[in-house]
Amino acid sequence: MSAVAPILLLLLTATPLYAQTIEGFWQDAERRILFDRRAPASYKYGAWTQLDQEQTYPAAKSIRKSGGRYELIDLLYDEEYAVKVLSADEQSIEFIRSAQFPACAMHHDCRLEGEQLFCALQNVCREDGRDVLDWRGEERYVRRASCERDGKRQLQGIPVKCR
Repeated sequence: MSAVAPILLLLLTATPLYAQTIEGFWQDAERRILFDRRAPASYKYGAWTQLDQEQTYPAAKSIRKSGGRYELIDLLYDEEYAVKVLSADEQSIEFIRSAQFPACAMHHDCRLEGEQLFCALQNVCREDGRDVLDWRGEERYVRRASCERDGKRQLQGIPVKCR
């Protein structure tokens, strides 16, 4: 019986507490486009596309709780983009990533679904004094042990390596 207690303690401490929360590192695994105002008429919407998990430019994110509030770092982007968390709890996060030029804002509404983070996205751009829906889609993210920036900003963003 005395040998069981240490094993049970090891099993309980081996599972990270954040495994049931949105906290941690996330890498995009699948995405689908539901609307794109520039897509050709023949474009087929709604199919999930699996993404290469060894990609150089994943849409990787780091979410952590600090001082009672959730913070999000979008590792693909630098200071030219602002990220504002609108609301968050252990199971969901809603945030906007925006840029000065072009004047667009990508709204993310994400929730934990089992082991994945499911996000509904909507990109709205300011044109001629009004907001125009540019793109709408969904993404699924998988948890990673770590993700870190691996280089300097390129046209596609900042290279990221996730493990």
